[in-house]
Amino acid sequence: MLNRNRVILISRISLFVLVVLIIIAIVPFTISKYETITGGNINSNIAFYLFQDDYVVQSVNLTNVDFSKGFYVLNFTVSNQKDTKVSDVDISYVLKVITTTNLPFSYELYENENYENDNAVNLINNSNTVVEKDEDGTYFQTFTMNEEELLYRSPRVNSYTLVINFLDYYNSDRYQDMVESIRIVIDSKQVIE
Repeated sequence: MLNRNRVILISRISLFVLVVLIIIAIVPFTISKYETITGGNINSNIAFYLFQDDYVVQSVNLTNVDFSKGFYVLNFTVSNQKDTKVSDVDISYVLKVITTTNLPFSYELYENENYENDNAVNLINNSNTVVEKDEDGTYFQTFTMNEEELLYRSPRVNSYTLVINFLDYYNSDRYQDMVESIRIVIDSKQVIE
């Protein structure tokens, strides 16, 4: 009886070892069917978001302004093209005009239209105007326009006209020491969908 139990035990152990060997033999092939490791190089086209790095600073000297007109006109453009090159990405921007409040000038901003037309629409209004005081006690008036979008590979130029209105009695020498700072800020970003 002992031999019979011993034979059964040996056969069970042998069967177990055989099953384990079969499992070990099959499993690596099974895993290799579902796993792939590869290497390679890829060349991809990347769209760069570039800005022109030359800026023009224009100062307005009150003695050089023709005050008989009662206004000063500043023209500028925002574009997604330069020469024949057009942007490779969609761009959105918000235009801000920031001024100090030292002199009581009034401002008008027109986009893609002649400011002299009777039906021209002034973009500056009470809803987009904020007056804030900075840490030095200087008050700044900020006019923030609605966001504009310049689409990929679609050349577009937005022409703006900033009209600065003033009264002719500012042509006096006593106003030469007063400074009115006017900054145009274009806060732009690449549109990512």
